[in-house]
Amino acid sequence: MRQTLEEKVVWITGASSGIGRALAVEAARRGARLLLSGRNEAALRETAERCGAASAHETGSSKGGTVSAQRASRTKFEHASSHETGSARPECVILPFDLADLSACAAAARRAEAIFGRIDVLALNAGVSQRAKFAETAPEVFDAIVRTNFSASVALTRAILPGMRARDSGTIVAISSVAGLMGAPWRTAYSASKHALAGFFGSLRAELHGSGIQISMVYPGFVRTAISENAFAGDGSKHGELDPLQQAGQDPAETARLVWNSVGAGALEIKVAFDFKARLGVFLSRHVPGLFVRSISRHGGL
Repeated sequence: MRQTLEEKVVWITGASSGIGRALAVEAARRGARLLLSGRNEAALRETAERCGAASAHETGSSKGGTVSAQRASRTKFEHASSHETGSARPECVILPFDLADLSACAAAARRAEAIFGRIDVLALNAGVSQRAKFAETAPEVFDAIVRTNFSASVALTRAILPGMRARDSGTIVAISSVAGLMGAPWRTAYSASKHALAGFFGSLRAELHGSGIQISMVYPGFVRTAISENAFAGDGSKHGELDPLQQAGQDPAETARLVWNSVGAGALEIKVAFDFKARLGVFLSRHVPGLFVRSISRHGGL
């Protein structure tokens, strides 16, 4: 049976831009109630406004059903710090925090569940990339990437999973990368963290087999976002350049539509924006590793 997002409480990390923002807007269009997290509060507010517009447009185009009427009567947007326990629940709440701070993850999870009473869908999208060789990456920069991309996802899952298990329902969507399926130069910390997501959630999925909890892994190929521009250089500064393959990549809105369609259909392993180069790279890395490493090294300018 296909699942919908109508009236589901969806918490999205990394919702300030890129795929995370697109996932939020598409979820709002499908009737979800949203928690949006990231570090940039101003950008989260912009995402919330776009979600409000998407939700209002969908409600306005409805035939006037009861659910749509209920949605139209709610507050569209709140900041988590202004929400009072027991007050009317809004359509969308922003909950800013730094995912690299693992204690902040636990506090945010407690706040998130208190606002809506539950989390139906946890979409772990937040991440930071890297554009530096391993030998030139400061240890604290390497560790920050792993904390943000992997450890924070584990911490949030640890906090939210008990509620899902008590209800015997819920969905966890972990956004990995094509770099989580194959190694690539200049991305040792990023690729390691994305591979780690697959290992962790694959194991957790097996432990939860037979429960009502779905874990879907998403592997985006080349999507038109600023992740390479915002990637860390070896000293932790911003890389500042957009990769050509991402510049020409898939529209994030299309990526989000495909992701939510696949999650709703129960898919556990989801590849999106996989062009020929992405498919070929993954194939070669698994079946012809010698050829792959020569090719990817040359492509990486080594």
